[in-house]
Parts: sequence; structure tokens; C-alpha cells
Amino acid sequence: MTIATILPAVDTRSLVLREIEAGDWKALAHFMTQSAYQRHIAMRLRNEDDVKNFVTRQVARQGDERRHVFHLAAEDKSRGLAVGDGFIILGRGGLAEIGWGVAPALWGKGYGTEIGRALVGLAVERVGAARVWAKVMASNTASLKLARRIGLKHERSHPDYPAGHGRFEAVEFFAMAAEDYFDAAY
Repeated sequence: MTIATILPAVDTRSLVLREIEAGDWKALAHFMTQSAYQRHIAMRLRNEDDVKNFVTRQVARQGDERRHVFHLAAEDKSRGLAVGDGFIILGRGGLAEIGWGVAPALWGKGYGTEIGRALVGLAVERVGAARVWAKVMASNTASLKLARRIGLKHERSHPDYPAGHGRFEAVEFFAMAAEDYFDAAY
């Protein structure tokens, strides 16, 4: 399977999951710099400049056939603004790590599930992953439930995983094989 250099946009019930665009930095900075959002992620962007630089780097890599990292914005259809994000990192042997985030003000509204399902589909169908996996901090009970809801199965726990910036966290690992994705009910 040929790996897409630009991922197609995916429409969900409430969102359009699409590659990040240069103009997304402000909406992303609105929630990515919040401590509630950062509590459960490894990559922490401190301020608007960090987010703007991150977005600029991601946009510059789009279309590069050697690219293995895809970062997406989850745009709320009714607002036209990014209210969440997701990523796919394609590794060796057809492994693809996925991760998701939602603006804290919108937690509990189903956006994370929409993002997670779209990421699994993109990873398998467009990026060519043979296996999709995610790591979730054990303290993030909402994402632990979300991983199961989107069809990922718990595989193992790591009590002291390096979580960036000198932190170590208890982490749970979840995964799904591509054949399980294709066998899942829609």
C-alpha cells in the first residue's frame, strides 16, 4: 500500500478531522496551552509562540513522501474552529501510534471518540498501518474508556514510563490489528 503524503479530511458527526493548516495555531493555542489539557500529554507547548512554531513545522512537512508523522486538527463543523487534535506516527513494521486531545471545555461531549475513531480509520486505511496502538496515562480515566470504546484492546501497563520533561507516569498501552479493524461492526 502506498502511504498518503496528504491525508484526506474525515467528516464525523460533529467534526472534520483534517491536516493542520497554518491558520489553526490560534485555536489550537487556546486549549493546548491550558494546564488541564497538558496534564495528560507528553508534548507540552508553553505559549502561543510554541504552538505557532509547532503548527508551522507540521504544515511544512505536509506532502513530503518521507514523512511519518501526521498531525491533524479536529474542526467543529458548527464553529469552524479547531476544538481538538490528533496524531498518527507511522513506525517500523507497519505500527502506527495514535493520540488525541480535546479542548477541556468540551470534555465529555463525544469529540474524543469521534477523533479516535477517525484516527484508527486513517491509520489503517490511508497510512497503511498493520497495527494501531495508543498509550494513555493511567490517571486519564476518560481516555482509558475512550481507547476501549474505539476498539483498542488493553495490552500492558507500564508503571514508570518517561512522559517528557523529566516526568514519569503510569501508562496503559492499547492496540488493534488492521484485520480487527476491518472485522469490526460499523
